[in-house]
Amino acid sequence: MASTETLDVETGPREAIRDAAMHLFGKQGYTGTSMRDIANAVGVLPGSLYAHIESKEALLVDIVADGISRFISAVEPSAKATGSPVDRLRAMIVAHVEVVADNPERSLVVFHQWRFLGPEKVPTAIERRRAYEKSFAGVVEEGVAAGLFKSGMNLRIAVLTILGALNWTPEWFSPDGKLSSKEVGELMAGTLLGGIQV
Repeated sequence: MASTETLDVETGPREAIRDAAMHLFGKQGYTGTSMRDIANAVGVLPGSLYAHIESKEALLVDIVADGISRFISAVEPSAKATGSPVDRLRAMIVAHVEVVADNPERSLVVFHQWRFLGPEKVPTAIERRRAYEKSFAGVVEEGVAAGLFKSGMNLRIAVLTILGALNWTPEWFSPDGKLSSKEVGELMAGTLLGGIQV
C-alpha cells in the first residue's frame, strides 16, 4: 500500500494525513513523530506525503490553528453574553471541556505541542492563546466588579489557574467514562468557581 491512492478517503487526502499526524503527535509528541511514521499511518511512501502537505510543521500549524479556533468559537458566545458572570464563566468552562471531549488527541497537541512551532509561527499561536485567556479574564473582572468574585485575588493567577486545570483535561478525560463531558465540565466549574466566588 505504497501509493497515494490509499489517501483518497471521504475526508480528502490532506485531512487524512492531518488526522494521522494529530493522532501521532498526541500519542508520541511532535518531536517523536517522523514523516515516515505519518506515511506508515496513512499507507503511503514518505515522499508521497509532499504531494499533499508542505512539511511536518505545516501539519502542526494546521492542527494548532484549527484547535485554538474551536476553543475560541465554543467559549465566545458565553464570554460576550450579558448574563451573570458566574453563569457565563460556568458555561465557558463546560464548553471548553466539551471541545476537549470531542477530540482529546487534538487538544493534547493544541495545549502541549504548539511550542514546537517555528519561530515565525509561535507569536501567532501565543497571540491567539492570549486572546483566549483574555476572554476568561474579562468575565472574571466583570464578576469582581459585580461583587460576585473575590475582590482581593490576583486576577491573572485566578484565570491561569482555571485555564491550567482545563488545559490538562485531555490528559485524563475518557470519552468512555461514566460521566459525560457536560457532567465533567459542570463538576470542574463547581470546583473552580468555588475558589473565586464570594
